[in-house]
Amino acid sequence: MQGARVRLLRSIVSVSRAWGIVVFLGLSSALAPPSLAQDFSGRTDRPSVNSFGLPGLIDMPSADAFPDGELSFTVSHSALGSRGTIAFQVLPSVTATFRYSGIDIPSAAGRDILFDRSFDLHWQILEERGGFPAVAVGIRDLAGTGLYGGEYVVATRHFGEYDQVAVTVGLGWGRLAGRNGFTNPLGIIDDRFETRPPRSFGLGGTVTLDQFFRGDAAFFGGVEWQASDRLRLQLEYSTDVYAREGAGGLPAPDSAINLGATYAFSDLLTGSAYVLGGETFGVSVQMALNPNRPPIPASAGDPAPRPVAVRTPSPTPYETDWVEQPGGGPVLRDNFAQLFEDQGLFLERLTLDARRATIRVRNEQYNHESQALGRVLRAMSAALPPSVEVFEVIFVVEGLDTSRVRIARSDVELLEFDPGGAEVAIAVAEIEDARTTPDPVGLDVEVERPRLTWGIGPYFDASVFDPDNPFLFDVGVEFSAEYRFGNGFVASGVVRAPIVGTLDQAQIVNEMPPPNPPPVVRSDGALYHQESHVYVDRLTFSHYGRPAENLYSRVTVGYLERMFAGVSGELLWQPANSRLGLGVELNHVWRRDYDGLFGVQDYNVTSGHISAYYSLSDSFDLQVDAGRYLAGDWGSTITLERTFDNGWRVGAFATFTDVSFESFGEGSFDKGLTLDIPFAWFTGNSTRASNGGIIRPVQRDGGARLDVEGRLHNLVIDYTRPSFEETEAMIWR
Repeated sequence: MQGARVRLLRSIVSVSRAWGIVVFLGLSSALAPPSLAQDFSGRTDRPSVNSFGLPGLIDMPSADAFPDGELSFTVSHSALGSRGTIAFQVLPSVTATFRYSGIDIPSAAGRDILFDRSFDLHWQILEERGGFPAVAVGIRDLAGTGLYGGEYVVATRHFGEYDQVAVTVGLGWGRLAGRNGFTNPLGIIDDRFETRPPRSFGLGGTVTLDQFFRGDAAFFGGVEWQASDRLRLQLEYSTDVYAREGAGGLPAPDSAINLGATYAFSDLLTGSAYVLGGETFGVSVQMALNPNRPPIPASAGDPAPRPVAVRTPSPTPYETDWVEQPGGGPVLRDNFAQLFEDQGLFLERLTLDARRATIRVRNEQYNHESQALGRVLRAMSAALPPSVEVFEVIFVVEGLDTSRVRIARSDVELLEFDPGGAEVAIAVAEIEDARTTPDPVGLDVEVERPRLTWGIGPYFDASVFDPDNPFLFDVGVEFSAEYRFGNGFVASGVVRAPIVGTLDQAQIVNEMPPPNPPPVVRSDGALYHQESHVYVDRLTFSHYGRPAENLYSRVTVGYLERMFAGVSGELLWQPANSRLGLGVELNHVWRRDYDGLFGVQDYNVTSGHISAYYSLSDSFDLQVDAGRYLAGDWGSTITLERTFDNGWRVGAFATFTDVSFESFGEGSFDKGLTLDIPFAWFTGNSTRASNGGIIRPVQRDGGARLDVEGRLHNLVIDYTRPSFEETEAMIWR
């Protein structure tokens, strides 16, 4: 039943579509008891957040920046529209946002809601220091319909003993130059800056370089006062006249003066109220999560590790005749079972001779890989006879041996309490492919894992930012099972029964198709919810293998995902010490019937990609995929993610194929945000459970890719040297 309980937890907060999990877990952290939450004096280093989700006053931006790595969520509402914004501090000076807006416009039929999606960039080019203000440059609605399009250069300076007063002055273009505009000063560089070409509010999703910093400019600004530890008051002069909203019949403000107040409930949660132009009332809520600032310290809830068992010095060599003693294997197996009890570590195999021991372990608990390594090394020091000087650890994932970590036992004994011992331990460890060195020949102890595991419980599935609905969901019951045959063969399946939900209301594209549309492979996804009651979400038979040193393989056959069935094969080259990995995947699939059972449709396609994975630094990972997609289109996808030592991953991707922007339809090309949040960040208890997903502005057919379980790079990358180095501080925790 342990598997069932884990599945229940994962299902309740499933982030197969990321928005719901972030809100749920974020609010849980924000409202956590004081004993579990961060200390909060009322003051915070976070700048105020404007109604567009950027550092700013009320509507206007400031030159401030969020704390590095912060992920914030802002929801604002007034009679002029509602906005939901995700903002991520990509670098200490660069903020990127994605916004989903709804404008309730009167129409002949009553009221129509105009939904809009947009991206922003905010770059603090100068920090505030030495009496000089901070300076930032920004582009609003960088890739969207242009509804909120505007650019700015802004400066902010704090005054007072505790920086209680902040003064902001900026120069805006586009929508930020709607009031008291004047000739663009950039015209002295090139007279083309003096005219802003008309913007068509069509497909959206494209970057219109000829719009940026063009046309008339206007000054905006404001003042913010920290009235108390928790309360801030704002006054701003706004140059946004809400022309589009006013043209649609909404009450656009006549005055340029906006007033606002922001109250900090905690370091994570703030609320704001404001009045636009003296007549339009609005409210907003901001929630901030920072991977670098967990609500509870990492591993605070873990049981204390056993100390390293230091051998008693001996003037003579340690005895080695224990190798010949009968019954030694079962004794070692039982000792490790006791030492691993409640640790989330499971012995798979132990081979050893008098001097060297190689242990294969499954890590099902620790999201910090070095922490798992440290716990295994401690157990080896306690369980193995003194003559064993060389410890080797191989972590096993899906039956695959990953890297072999080799470290001298004497180093383990010396470094546990050394001030720099964590860094040194990883530095002196040899990390190589598991196949490079043969295992020792002597005792061989193998533990067979349970072949069948299963679970049953509720599931929650959600979709965000549908063109006609900001949030759709399904809640139901899910049954999952997995059977391991051994030698890398595994069968698994998931069956779902929806009980209540709205996913069947998603927009089905296109009633009026664009010119030369690609084959329909994703855009009618709502039909899979409309025409199924109990459905097979996934039913596969897979084999994972190690064909050669540094090579991993996967072959999966069956009902690969909700919409496609067929066969998928993959080969990955990933050296244990390399930041670079290369992979190739080939699939041949058929579209499944809408009822989610065992039938397939006529459409079939061969797709596949060549992929390159590169760790740019300890913080950023780049992935480039090139090949053929589900609609038969050819192209490439670029994904850039910022990774954190504790398992957080936040990134973005864009796919460009030979499907033209016009043929793709709304959005112009496939793009979105990636998000993976470890449960351990919220609980303080180590767990490898995490939830993540893709946030897409709109799902179309061009650039669509197969969603198959068990892709190799995600399985093995955690146990390479770069990953161990990223989490090295946790090795003795």
